[in-house]
Amino acid sequence: MNLFRSKKNTKIPPLIVKNTLLFAISQAFQGMPMQLAVTTGASMVAFLTGSKALAGIPGMLISGSRFLVAFPTGFITDKYGRKKGMYISLILGVIACAILSFSTSISSVPIMFVGFTILGLGFGANTQLRVAAGDMYPVKLRASGIGTVLTFSVFGAFLSPFLISLVNLDCINLFVFDVCLTDLNLDEYDELTKIWGFVPIFLIPIFIFIYLIKPDPIDVAKNLDKYWGKEYKSLQDSKSIDHIPFNIKNVFRDKVNLAAFFSYSVAQSMMVMVMFLTSLIMVEKGYDYLAVSFTVSIHVVGMFAFSSLVGIVTDSLGRKKVSILGMITLAVGCFITPITSNYFVITLGLFLIGLGWSGSNVASTSMIADRNPVEQRGRVTGLNDMSSGAFSVLFTLIGPVIANFTSLTIICFIATFISLVPILLLISLNELKPGQFK
Repeated sequence: MNLFRSKKNTKIPPLIVKNTLLFAISQAFQGMPMQLAVTTGASMVAFLTGSKALAGIPGMLISGSRFLVAFPTGFITDKYGRKKGMYISLILGVIACAILSFSTSISSVPIMFVGFTILGLGFGANTQLRVAAGDMYPVKLRASGIGTVLTFSVFGAFLSPFLISLVNLDCINLFVFDVCLTDLNLDEYDELTKIWGFVPIFLIPIFIFIYLIKPDPIDVAKNLDKYWGKEYKSLQDSKSIDHIPFNIKNVFRDKVNLAAFFSYSVAQSMMVMVMFLTSLIMVEKGYDYLAVSFTVSIHVVGMFAFSSLVGIVTDSLGRKKVSILGMITLAVGCFITPITSNYFVITLGLFLIGLGWSGSNVASTSMIADRNPVEQRGRVTGLNDMSSGAFSVLFTLIGPVIANFTSLTIICFIATFISLVPILLLISLNELKPGQFK
């Protein structure tokens, strides 16, 4: 299986392959709600409130709630295991989808905002999956392992268009809404009510996949030699920050951590802002939800389809170079997305934004795992997600306002410039060889 091989064809233990696949499948299905939020969130708010200036609220609520839950979830996963974070994410996701379905059925803006807030809490908890993926691999394969898990997320990119098509099939409507749920008169409700209502059906089985992941990845990280062989015992965390009690100041004093935080925060916030605004513009230009969903699917392909390759390159060239390339690609995507209303150009722009984010995500996650002890990675990743959440809240709040008074083109050009700023900090890093910084 080439997907699980490094450039030196290091043999991956079967147990690690099994756990990686289970995490990957879980990630694929758990990405559905996020894609639907991107596809429908801005237009839902604009339709119910009558104001495009408020279109960034779903993104702001999701990012803000991710900010709130990131560090507490990291604490839980550091203390009780990574799987606990996955369970929390799933439970919150199921609850959020049910609330969003109900909110659209009664056209309630406040309830819809509650739904997006809880959805963001679920997304925030789900980010600990990156930590789990990194835990299962030694330094020289760490980025490849993270990339492999993220690559499988691309399958989830096409689940949302499939779901949208599914709820519009006459046979499904007849069986579900006219036979099984006839007393609820759900056939009278709109498309969004049905779409969000169907999502939990896809999420609930994931509890089984997470249960089957044994041992917990944090236990693998603490005993790499047990699962990978004795030669990895001396390599475990050899280049990490000194094993001292967790201290936020020490985390932020480390230049590698700071570069990882800043680059990922910019990549995440620029991607979220442009993504949400573009979906609204596409709907206004006459594209239906299915067309928008396919565009978002291609964007998700950029985010995840090449993650395994990005991981291999990150393990070969180094975290610093891949992160810089990711920010440049992101900037190019932000620049070309608004220059025309052509469907294919918009789609290409969003694809490049996703690809640039992928480079930043894999590289920054690897840097955090490289520089921090096993017992602290969850919390450090939580700080990273808090940082990206704060950036995203800021830009998803002011972005639509600026776009409303100027244009999408202006805000995307601003995003282009901001995307290049982290390169100044990344260039200053001294990476002796992949994963090892001076």
